[in-house]
Amino acid sequence: MYEDRRSDEPKDGEPPAPIGRAHLGDDLGRIISLSDGVFAFALTLLVLTLVVPTVDTSGPASAVSSRLGAKLGSDWQEFLGYAFAFVMIGLWWMIHHRTFRYIRRYDQILMWLNMLVLLEIAVMPFILSVFTTYSYTQVGVALFAFMQLVTGLTLNLIWRYAARNHRFIDATLPEAEIRYFANRGILPAVAFGLSIAVTFVNVNLAELLWFVPVVLNRFSDRYGVV
Repeated sequence: MYEDRRSDEPKDGEPPAPIGRAHLGDDLGRIISLSDGVFAFALTLLVLTLVVPTVDTSGPASAVSSRLGAKLGSDWQEFLGYAFAFVMIGLWWMIHHRTFRYIRRYDQILMWLNMLVLLEIAVMPFILSVFTTYSYTQVGVALFAFMQLVTGLTLNLIWRYAARNHRFIDATLPEAEIRYFANRGILPAVAFGLSIAVTFVNVNLAELLWFVPVVLNRFSDRYGVV
């Protein structure tokens, strides 16, 4: 006979779960499905920041083609911004995926922290539009960096909250590995935070700092540090 059992009820041999906000359950399927949907939708919306260029269509096709090529070439910053934002959302998704790979349970606080991450990801296409339009300004560059900063901090907070005293993660996960992921996850946020300060001096130099986390992550993978 089918047994109707809630996902948050204790399994055989497990202690009873706390009641109320302290514990809502261990079925993470809906949280992960919603998160993946928001990430996928944001990645799709990014392409709307690209606009088909308008050129003078008078004259022979070769002339129109030449003008179109020149116009596309002059829009290289928009294409680069789109590619970078796509990579960043992909990076945040991979960190999110890695984080919830270790999480076994959740509470209301963890759910709201995850919703905050989804809010930050969902607004990313708008932030990209501002950045690509005003990439030469301090505000445009700093706004893009600020959004990456808060997204990185929120994801890192989810890990630290879930992993503290093995609150919601696998009890067998070593403390050294917990600290490794916590410290490694803060690297992108630090780089973007520093770049915000640098925007007041030079916006191009600030943008170069955004690639620092990639180098540091490869360094930590290779040498087992951070």
